[in-house]
Amino acid sequence: MVRLLRIVACGALALMTPPPPVVQAQDYPNRPITVIVSFPPGASTDASARLTRDALAESLGQPVVIDNRAGAGGTIGSAAVANAAPDGYTLLVTVNPPITMNMYMQKNFPYDAMKAFAPISLMADSVLVLAVNAALPVKSVAELVDYAKKNPGKLSYGSAGIGSGHHIAGELLKQRTGIDMVHVPYRGTGPAIQDLVAGQIQISFGTTPAVLPQAAAGTIRILALAEAMRHPDLPNIPTIDETVPGVVTNTWVGLFAPAGTPRPIIDKLNKAMAAALKRPDIAEKFKTQGLTAVSSTPGELADMSKAEFEKWGKIIPAIGIQQD
Repeated sequence: MVRLLRIVACGALALMTPPPPVVQAQDYPNRPITVIVSFPPGASTDASARLTRDALAESLGQPVVIDNRAGAGGTIGSAAVANAAPDGYTLLVTVNPPITMNMYMQKNFPYDAMKAFAPISLMADSVLVLAVNAALPVKSVAELVDYAKKNPGKLSYGSAGIGSGHHIAGELLKQRTGIDMVHVPYRGTGPAIQDLVAGQIQISFGTTPAVLPQAAAGTIRILALAEAMRHPDLPNIPTIDETVPGVVTNTWVGLFAPAGTPRPIIDKLNKAMAAALKRPDIAEKFKTQGLTAVSSTPGELADMSKAEFEKWGKIIPAIGIQQD
């Protein structure tokens, strides 16, 4: 009788136990999804999120809300997702530095970059450019370096924040040439480029969605790309590496969820994002922003993130950047 009671009790307990995440994921999503963008409007992250939002909402059958949370080179918005419930209703769109670089440059970093997120898919390849205010009398990287050497400490360069790819590129340029420039961190590319246009800073790194419109208006001048190769859509713009070898970063945009998000939800989001990025109209809109729409499997994004994390873990200390 005691054994029978135990069996009955166990059966009752099993009925009371919530279904495992795999079962819960079957009806996902059943309410709006929030996508936190780790930078303000006017940069590649925001453009990537907004250009795919409607297609994602249509595919998933629920509204997708964009929430810009800028600051600390993308760390603030990323931390919000790292600490969110792993249920697929809070996602992150970010460029790579908050995942692969920031941890090495920011004190009291709020999450373990390799354990806090579940990668979903790549979204875009972005381009990081070096630009100057149109009034600065330089038209090439060589002229900029020469001008900086003749005016030590008088130039300021803007970045999307401490730990951003912009910051890395600027410090690499300083280290490889011996020039003295003051780093001015902003809460994203958009605010940095606004101050570049206004002449508050003379130099800035920025992604193409924020830089190209101002360059076309003649308020700023693009000198070079902080990339390994010239971009096919910008064939006349050289790379910094052509003049100063080693000043190279790579910038991509990815979609992430909090670690522990059930795999069926990850797979569903991956499928929806891949479908959105394959649409010709969306791919063309990306192109006009200087972005290349590109998707991946969750595993491919995880491997890419890990490889970059390990690479920058060696490079950043070697160029003398201290945690701030």
